[in-house]
Amino acid sequence: MTRIVPLLDGHISFDPRLFPAVREAPEEAARLLGTTTLPDQIDVPVWYYLAKTAQGACLVDTGSGELFGGLPGRLPTTLAHHGVAPEDIRRIWLTHLHGDHCGGLITEAGAPAFSNARIALPEAEAEHWFDAHHEGVGADIARDAKSALAPYDGRIDRIAPGTQVDGATALNAHGHTPGHTAWLLPDHAVIAAGDIVHLPPLQLRHPDWSSDWDTDLHAAAEARKTLLLHARKEQLMLLTGHGGPLGPESLAASIPFETEPT
Repeated sequence: MTRIVPLLDGHISFDPRLFPAVREAPEEAARLLGTTTLPDQIDVPVWYYLAKTAQGACLVDTGSGELFGGLPGRLPTTLAHHGVAPEDIRRIWLTHLHGDHCGGLITEAGAPAFSNARIALPEAEAEHWFDAHHEGVGADIARDAKSALAPYDGRIDRIAPGTQVDGATALNAHGHTPGHTAWLLPDHAVIAAGDIVHLPPLQLRHPDWSSDWDTDLHAAAEARKTLLLHARKEQLMLLTGHGGPLGPESLAASIPFETEPT
């Protein structure tokens, strides 16, 4: 049986107005957030996940590490608290290549943080950030992603949706990024869904509320509805990068829709 351990990497500041729907309905957003007025910024946690499997220790994403000025040595200290050393990690399943999900792959000096790990990287994600031309913020994301993956040359498995990798199955969840991928770990009844939600109080009630960070707002909403419905129907825990673990009970109580997405 796989055992999943949520690991908190820290917090990032998030402006709720990054949701177009929030800009249109600030009163509704404030109500759902439990505030009288819409705050300018919300501290949003950054989560990644340790999976202790029969094959060894694995990670879903790695947090931002020191990429965004994080505390040096936080990741190995966090792992050590759970009896795991960085060299014990055998597999890392990446949901996408934004820096708060892949930055922990490298040390402050740019060396690989996990000397024995193989990386499962969605093919569409690799193609988008590695092979396409980007400008502005996109160029920064691509640069950081390339830097994070460079030390793992020869240890990267590019995978397609439906591929099984060390007990996890890749599920297409594109929209937040072109290759955004959720990972189904059936041995422990969880779906690690990356950035399928950023602010659960808003997006569980309004799954169609996508953010400016999503490359395709409609596709992101459809992926969110699909995964939320699947997790609720199959009684699966949904592991999110910024909402933490969302259990079947909270999903059943929060999700307002009953039909499949269109």
